[in-house]
Amino acid sequence: MPLQHTINIDVSKLTPMVAKPHSPDNVVPINELGGISIQQAYIGSCTGGKTEDFISAARVLKGHKVIIPTYAVPATKEIFHNLITTYIDGVSVYQILIEAGINLSSEPGCAACCGGPSDTFGRINDPISVISTTNRNFVGRMGNKGALIYLSSPYSVAATAITGVITNPERFLS
Repeated sequence: MPLQHTINIDVSKLTPMVAKPHSPDNVVPINELGGISIQQAYIGSCTGGKTEDFISAARVLKGHKVIIPTYAVPATKEIFHNLITTYIDGVSVYQILIEAGINLSSEPGCAACCGGPSDTFGRINDPISVISTTNRNFVGRMGNKGALIYLSSPYSVAATAITGVITNPERFLS
């Protein structure tokens, strides 16, 4: 008979984390990066473009406007459909994202996550700082080799898109 163990974890002290450039392993608590200016935000691709990711971002964005260019790409057509049919307090996730000023692609895929040609949706063409829900932040991954890519949760990406600096989303979720 297998042994059964109970593990109790106090999650009240957990804080959002961010992977700094240029490795997903380069992780620090978000509060250590507060005030770092970000010029573009990206929510999407296969790992960061799930229905749950967009719901999380919408919870932060509801009633706010982004102040930096913010791109969103669903992982599949089904997920795009879910954005239209999923509601938060009577408003569709799609409507929340659009009203917040998100550049939302109706076409699923990788888009800027893998760089691509200069006209790729959301691609980083200049050496700017970007916060993203994607899974990699290697040099040149989203386009320009001089870009600094920070990886974080959709909550943190949305909060940062509202403020223009890396921001702990807790202030928008209280």
